[in-house]
Amino acid sequence: MSEEADGRHAENLAAWMTDVTPLRLTSRALIGGTLIEVGGEVDAATVGQLTAYIEREHPDADLPLVLDLSGVSFMDSSGLHLLIQQHHRQGEHGAGLHLAGPHERVRRILEITGVDQLLHTHSGLDQALLAADLIDPMPRSAA
Repeated sequence: MSEEADGRHAENLAAWMTDVTPLRLTSRALIGGTLIEVGGEVDAATVGQLTAYIEREHPDADLPLVLDLSGVSFMDSSGLHLLIQQHHRQGEHGAGLHLAGPHERVRRILEITGVDQLLHTHSGLDQALLAADLIDPMPRSAA
């Protein structure tokens, strides 16, 4: 490779590396489980950060975990692998993993790969929380 082509390759790589969308992560401990809201791109560059965050914020795999994916704009195979691993981790402890509101692109990847047949995927957060038994389906009126 010529020095000029090598230089362009380095510039392209640098541009790609700085164009990575950082993850936005928040969690809420709920009675009986955890809700983690994920935003940005889940790919090889960010999956380690998400894995560590889940392990820190949801250490008790005996309790249900809801991942709100409505803010995830892109997911690659490393993200799918994480979801499958987390599904098995939760299942080994008798608890469930529920995905809430995945973006159309993410939902399409789940469908194409067949992962949607394995995971509990819900159209919205309320449906996921209800399925995980983390909210009361009949809100009580104020007394």
